[in-house]
Order: sequence, then structure tokens, then C-alpha cells
Amino acid sequence: THNGWKSFEDAFKRSFKISGNQEEEKEEKKLPELSEGQTFDGVQTKISEHFTNPPKRFTEDLLLSAMERAGAEDIGADAERKGLGTPATRADIIEKLVKDGFVKREKKQIIPTEDGLKLITVLPDVVKSPKLTADWENALTLVAKGELPMEDFMADIENMVSELIHTYHEVSDEQKKMFAQEQAVLGVCPNCGGQVVKGKFGAYCVKKCGMNVNRIMGAALTDAQVKDMLSGKKILLKGLKSKTGKPYDAYIIPSGTEGYHYTKDGEEKSGVQFKFVMEFPKKKSSGGKKK
Repeated sequence: THNGWKSFEDAFKRSFKISGNQEEEKEEKKLPELSEGQTFDGVQTKISEHFTNPPKRFTEDLLLSAMERAGAEDIGADAERKGLGTPATRADIIEKLVKDGFVKREKKQIIPTEDGLKLITVLPDVVKSPKLTADWENALTLVAKGELPMEDFMADIENMVSELIHTYHEVSDEQKKMFAQEQAVLGVCPNCGGQVVKGKFGAYCVKKCGMNVNRIMGAALTDAQVKDMLSGKKILLKGLKSKTGKPYDAYIIPSGTEGYHYTKDGEEKSGVQFKFVMEFPKKKSSGGKKK
């Protein structure tokens, strides 16, 4: 008989020194050693249904400890460093993962985000394995001792990177869909009829026809203003500057498109922009009585 997943759970607990609930462990009795041909008398049997609990989430302290010990069993005794990173960089590694959106903090727990799960799914196994760090640390120890030429170590690194690029140079359609972001559609491009969507750096036409939907008279438009302009509604722009530098407000009413071109740093640029009519807000009456 085999203990199945319990063997892996025990190995996990030993590796990361996680102790379970003692009362639960007493109740969970492992199967006795069995051999072919054994017989048992008076055995009462029944079918019972139970639900297992997933491994506990890492706290930041547990994760730092796990990083410190990761791959330690594969690192030679003479290696200068063990685990992932150094005491000075491990916390920064976690901060970068949080900043880049691959993990998030919930109370004391460190939890992978959807993007984090997707990334770990598509990364090659060799890159994810602490064994890679262990191999490098052992090799660097040999370099420090003069037993391995530095050039050989760097050649191995270059070969590994070259093989990874050669093997994983293309991303499958399934993987592309996995990372595709749903983009909010703001309207239809007045220049080519393509969709104008909300992007990381502002709205843009998906057909990249040269239509500039982000700015009017140098003023950056909000997504709501872009949406209104695309649907033919007028918008109010505040703080526009006159030729003399005096600020003013104006209503912008879309009336088609027009081409534009200008020279910047010796390079000529061109594209398409909103054509519009301007209206000026009526000035509020001072409320004084006419004489």
C-alpha cells in the first residue's frame, strides 16, 4: 500500500518545518505495513466521506524562511550561500512580486494573484526550480576555489539561455489568451471605424490608423471625455492657455476629423485628430443692478 498524497504532505511539512494540529494528526492514522497474502478476521468496514484541507498559505515570515531553505539539500556544504536570494534581497524580491501584481497581501498571508498563477504556469520548469540556484551556487563555489574556470561557468549560462530562447521563442495561442486583458471599449474611431479602447497609457484605436484621441489643443482627455467626443457630444475643457498664456475654459464640439503634421527635433510627425468647433461658457453676471 501507499500513503499517496500524505507522503508529499509530510515531505512538505518537513521541508518547511510546518507543524500541523496535533489532535488532527492523532486522528489521521496511516495504513499499517501490508504484504501480499495477509488475511484479517472480523474486520468491520464502512464508507465515509471526508474533505482534505489545502496546505496553509505562506505568511511573509514563512515565505522568507522557505526562500532561505529552498534547494538547500542540493547545495554543497562548501557553497557560500544557500537558498534563494540573500538576507538583504529576499524581502525586496517579495516587494517586487507585490508591486508587479503577481502576489498580494491579505492580512498576514501572501497570496498569488491570477497573473501570478498564469506566470508560474507558463514559465519553464528549469527556471522555476530552486535546483537551478543550487547548481549555480555550487558552480560559483568551484570558481572561487579555482577548480572551475569562470569562462566555463559563463558558457554554461549562455548555453542555457540560448536553449530556453530556442525552445520557448513562441507563445501558443492558448497562452496568449491566458494573458489577454479585457479592454474597455470607449467608442468607434471616427477615422477608420475601428474600436477605440482604454489602454495603459490612454485611449487608442486598435487598428492604429494614426488617430489621436488622447489630446485636444495640448490638453489630455479623460476616458469619459474621449467617450463623449466619439459619440458626438461636446465636452468642457478647463485651463486651456491662450497665446498670451492666459487660462480659459471652452466647450469642444466634435465635427469630424482632420490631418495634422509638425516637426519635432528635426523629425516630421503626422496623424489624424478631432476636428472641432469651440464654444465659450457664458460669464456669470456680477449681480450688480443696472442704473
